[in-house]
Amino acid sequence: MYETVIHLFWERVSDNPDRTAILFKRDGQYHALAWREYGQIVERAGAALLSLGLANQTKIAIMSASRVQWTCADLANLSVGGVTVPVYPSLTGAELEYLVHHSDAAGIFVENSRQLRKLACSPSLGGLTFAVVLDGEFSEKPDGLNVMTWDQFLQLGQEYLQSHPGAVRERAKELKGSDLATIVYTSGTTGVPKGAMIPHSNILFVCRTLAANVGFHPEDISLSFLPLSHIFERIGGQFLHIHEGIVMAFAESMEAVAENMMEVRPTIMNAVPRFYEKVYNRIQVQIRGMPAPQQYLIRWAIAIGRRALKAQEADRDGHGKNGIGSRIYRTELRVADRIVFSKIRQRFGGRLRFLISGAAPLSQEVHQFFEILGLPIIEGYGLTETTAPVACNKPGQSVRGTVGRAVPGVDIKIAPDGEILVRGPNVFAGYYKNEEATREAFRDGWFLTGDIGDIDEQGYLRIKDRKKDIIITAGGKHIAPQVIENMLAGQGLISRIVVYGDRRKHVVALITPNLDEVKSFAETNGLSQLAIEELVKHSMIVSQVQTLVDTANARLASFEQIKRFLVLPHDFTIEANELTPTLKIRRKYVSDKYRELLDSLYNVEDLAVEKGLVS
Repeated sequence: MYETVIHLFWERVSDNPDRTAILFKRDGQYHALAWREYGQIVERAGAALLSLGLANQTKIAIMSASRVQWTCADLANLSVGGVTVPVYPSLTGAELEYLVHHSDAAGIFVENSRQLRKLACSPSLGGLTFAVVLDGEFSEKPDGLNVMTWDQFLQLGQEYLQSHPGAVRERAKELKGSDLATIVYTSGTTGVPKGAMIPHSNILFVCRTLAANVGFHPEDISLSFLPLSHIFERIGGQFLHIHEGIVMAFAESMEAVAENMMEVRPTIMNAVPRFYEKVYNRIQVQIRGMPAPQQYLIRWAIAIGRRALKAQEADRDGHGKNGIGSRIYRTELRVADRIVFSKIRQRFGGRLRFLISGAAPLSQEVHQFFEILGLPIIEGYGLTETTAPVACNKPGQSVRGTVGRAVPGVDIKIAPDGEILVRGPNVFAGYYKNEEATREAFRDGWFLTGDIGDIDEQGYLRIKDRKKDIIITAGGKHIAPQVIENMLAGQGLISRIVVYGDRRKHVVALITPNLDEVKSFAETNGLSQLAIEELVKHSMIVSQVQTLVDTANARLASFEQIKRFLVLPHDFTIEANELTPTLKIRRKYVSDKYRELLDSLYNVEDLAVEKGLVS
């Protein structure tokens, strides 16, 4: 019985040499990489690392967008006993310098010469001795650093193998489940990133659990476009593809995903809620641009789908009339599917069995829309420190608004204050070089997730918010801002929303516009001549947003309702440091950055009362 996914990788290379392992785009076309070729590249890369004299458990960083070379570098490093440190390519030079120093990285794989320049601009490279440029050439290099291209690196490995045949596979056989596999740094939404130490055994356990919980087919093709620097895609994409022997296809970029889906025709795909929200909004904009008869047909189909879904859920929950409800809509739904939904699914490649969502809460409206289209989304929950999923819905047993039940072998409980606690073989080994943070992360053997949630009678987990993000009003009421934000994010003209109001009488909100929706609305209503700065202040736009806010408010307690809001003329971005590399809002940073605007939403009298100047 193998102890690591690396052992299974080399077994697949030996047992299925001619089966396709990877699909990647080159010169405008997708090319297949068989397991044999995959193994040859990994072996040469691993041999190159051995030729550089790297000791067991040496840390090696990878800073690149997802690509074939990323997985090959990672598997090569793991095969020779190294520890991989993923680095988001969007990080600044200063952030990169911190991670390289803190992780004690001896080498780094960088995507291209532009990423190499970040190293060249760093005052200190710590213990770095070499860098490998994965794509293209380079014209300048940091002083004192051995820099080579990917081809030169592989040639170095090929030469080493001539005198040391079998060295990489022999080293791989020595791996133990308890060996450290990777140090994954948290995205730092609340402070300095911490490096979560994850052993090989964690990865193998999660792969086995996910395979049993979700169910994959040998013929599955997964389209990968999320960053491999994030634990979600690394486990649910790269390592699951090895564990299950499924094909992993790389998208060219986030912008090319729609085109790549048509080319690859995937059967499964991982994505974050932001992706689903954008797809949902794009489809809505396109529907509104169609002739009236087509719009009517699509909206009729969606209405049928919504009623059928409601009837199916009632039958499942025991509230239906012996399945009569779902049977009534079955015939109509088949018609709607044939003339509407099947055509929309073709734009996703036409073969998707299900989609997986993680890393953040998914809007129930968006989730329902995809289910109506016949594109079920399996939502799960996990953290870097839990090697990703601790809970996950199952195909055919998915409950919207929840992240499913605890995966087999993992225990979840809710603390008296509502915090979600986790225990199991997937929990990390601690934070690298940070014993204090490690001690604070555990209580009586349970990992403190920092998330607030509850578990229903059927064992389904619901996530409410981050513990540190809970708003306490001046009246002492506790408000989970994410619950409110998830009602509105991605709806109509709204892209993102940040609810604000700690120690205030009531909550207000900062909203960013969905630029595609705003542009479409402006063209329809004769406002296309206005700049975005004018549009977000226009009474018609504000009125539309107010309607969405009012709809959400009607579902909230009075103390949770958004009393005032302001729409920014732009969306939040990673470049502006408003979003993490995984597209989560940096709440504290955003609140501080826009403090003056947020405070302006409270009138002078409100502020005077809150500051104790008047009563």
